[in-house]
Amino acid sequence: MLNLKETTNKTNIIIALTLTAFIIISYIFTPYSKSFGVEVENPSRKMIALTFDDGPSDYTQALLDGLKSKNAKATFFVLGKKAQKNTETIKNIIADGHLLGNHTYSHIDMMKNSKNTIASQIYSTNKIIKEITGTDVKFYRPPYGHYFGTTLNAVNDMIAVKWSNDSIDWKHQDEEYVFNYIVNKAHDGEILLLHDTKETTVKAVLRAIDVLQAQGYSFVRVDELLCRNGDKLAPGIAYRGCKFNKKPTWF
Repeated sequence: MLNLKETTNKTNIIIALTLTAFIIISYIFTPYSKSFGVEVENPSRKMIALTFDDGPSDYTQALLDGLKSKNAKATFFVLGKKAQKNTETIKNIIADGHLLGNHTYSHIDMMKNSKNTIASQIYSTNKIIKEITGTDVKFYRPPYGHYFGTTLNAVNDMIAVKWSNDSIDWKHQDEEYVFNYIVNKAHDGEILLLHDTKETTVKAVLRAIDVLQAQGYSFVRVDELLCRNGDKLAPGIAYRGCKFNKKPTWF
């Protein structure tokens, strides 16, 4: 027969386990209540998502003009401090139908900063973009691609995006190198990392688009690529690509 002390201990254990299970279930399923999706036309076509980090810069408008002339869409992960100084370019990104994403205010390394600092960097940039464009930001990219699970949870109402191919254009500031990389590495479902801070990149990208469009590729926004198969995207996951009839890849 159990005494009062043993009964109390067992009751406390049951309560603790119940609370733990509730917390775990809430952690797993809460992000999906904030899931995001878009309708995509002709999802079976070959798609590539060009993504540009660290801007806007003096070269971004030339890139926008080129993309418009080729009917190509892209995603721009901008820095808050640069957005403040380039408000017209930010407006033009939205006006031309591209997707604006968040790349923190000053390009901090999320693995070396507190959750409070991360949240401050992200949400201050969201506020800047909202004030300029009137639109809310749903997507962000961790600088350097660095993050822990806890850093993703610091901004648990937004979608994190990495990449499947890195052009390393910031290092190889050579138009031919970047052009050849884009063309030779191209594949359906790709998210390509680029930087609109480099003139060599802008020139290479616009040349590569012509070549790849002739091969049947469409250039789309990140949200279109990731949602092409009807999937809903969830916070707390860093996405990096999506092929037709496949689930989005992430890690």
